[in-house]
Amino acid sequence: MRRILVALIVAVALAGCSSGEPTGAASSQAVDDASSFPITVDGALGSAVVESEPTRVVALSWTDADILLSLGVTPVATARATAESGFQPWTEAAIAGKDAPAFLQGANADLSVEDVLSYEPDLIVGTKAFGLDTRYDQLSALAPVVHYASTPSAETWQEATRTIAGALGRGDDGERVIEETESTIAAAAEANPGFAGRTFTFFVGPADGSVYVVNSVDDAGAQFLDALGMRPTDHATTLPTSSIPGRAQITYEDLSNNDADLVIATGPPAALDEFRALPGVSALSAVQRGDYVPLAPTEAQSIAFPSPLGLAWAVETIVPTF
Repeated sequence: MRRILVALIVAVALAGCSSGEPTGAASSQAVDDASSFPITVDGALGSAVVESEPTRVVALSWTDADILLSLGVTPVATARATAESGFQPWTEAAIAGKDAPAFLQGANADLSVEDVLSYEPDLIVGTKAFGLDTRYDQLSALAPVVHYASTPSAETWQEATRTIAGALGRGDDGERVIEETESTIAAAAEANPGFAGRTFTFFVGPADGSVYVVNSVDDAGAQFLDALGMRPTDHATTLPTSSIPGRAQITYEDLSNNDADLVIATGPPAALDEFRALPGVSALSAVQRGDYVPLAPTEAQSIAFPSPLGLAWAVETIVPTF
């Protein structure tokens, strides 16, 4: 019976059914309190109309779940993180003593709409849901889908937090969480004055003779380093951007041109060991003097897919290694 219901919902959605904006609804990315319902939150794929305070929220990414948790809302279900438990360490800390969210079946373009329906959501959150465009019509027929304004990669953690807080009727909480997180990062920068003006090279995902190099603050990890006072090298900023915002792709032949005050690399541990042993990497002066920081996937994800919870964890865990 549930499969029939899903099929009917999906058919209606594909026929063009979408949430319309009721007369007098406030169109906002951040509202002050629950008395403001109904709330309309605009996104790249359509508008979500939240009629009343949500009680059953589904997070389409673990980053969205983290933001919900930072706002005091535990989702009923979320996408599984790459950590062995399915939850990042900072997420595990936030849900300690609470009923943990269930894990969704599939993710992004492979997400099971039927599975989402089984949680009876009254709000679906996907500010960091890559591939949402392939499921948006079906999902928006189940519940309002609050998502990104442009693309998931372009949405900053501050923007995502404001969007989600607005949909929950917790705009003030959103601003408080943002201010506290920014203050935590600013305090780390103040405690490490040597970061100011320090150049970095950030290698990402070495494989098959090439590696990505962060070349601008369009990359979320670079935004975190920038907030600490550091900046990419002049060489990195001249590299042409790849299909990934904020990253250039270079071959191993160009490794020697990427020296910096600090060299960071992330990828699978085995790949990082091989990368560190490459002549073009081992010969970098930063590597030779010990200013080389390999980041395990979980560590890198705390700043590459930032949330207030993940960034606070990064300040405590990663910053001391710089």
